[in-house]
Amino acid sequence: MTIGIFYFSRTGNTKHAATLLQEKLKERGVTAKLVEIQTEKKIGYITAGSASFRQKELPIKNPGFDLKEFDTVLVGVPVWAGKPSPFYKTFFKKAINGKGKKVGLFVTGGGTIGSQTIASEMMRQEAKNQAFIPIEGFLALQMENGEIKDGAQIIPHFLESVLSQ
Repeated sequence: MTIGIFYFSRTGNTKHAATLLQEKLKERGVTAKLVEIQTEKKIGYITAGSASFRQKELPIKNPGFDLKEFDTVLVGVPVWAGKPSPFYKTFFKKAINGKGKKVGLFVTGGGTIGSQTIASEMMRQEAKNQAFIPIEGFLALQMENGEIKDGAQIIPHFLESVLSQ
């Protein structure tokens, strides 16, 4: 099985989470490849929050993600202004060979774990709109300065959902 882990990270928190997921999958004998969703230019705090709140898509450097080589994909973004950063939308709209592909979703942010329900629903709906099949699990990690404050205990269950569906 080969899994693609696609992520956007402005501060490094989501990159840390994606790298950790890759390591945990490798421990289980699964090939996992990290792919960063890159912005055309650095995004400031105000621009990021505004774009997220309005769910305004922002331009990326590397559109056209070809998913042919992956059995499953994971997509992770930070939560800004209570909503997932809009790069998840860009990913789903620009992905090639994603129709019918299973997708696991994860977010990082400073808010408490229970506050990520909106992000989960928005990401799941966009995945479905673009003909992806979201797995049942959703991973929300509360982060601070590149460290997981809460949610690490959910990672094994999330990965089990990813691998069993």
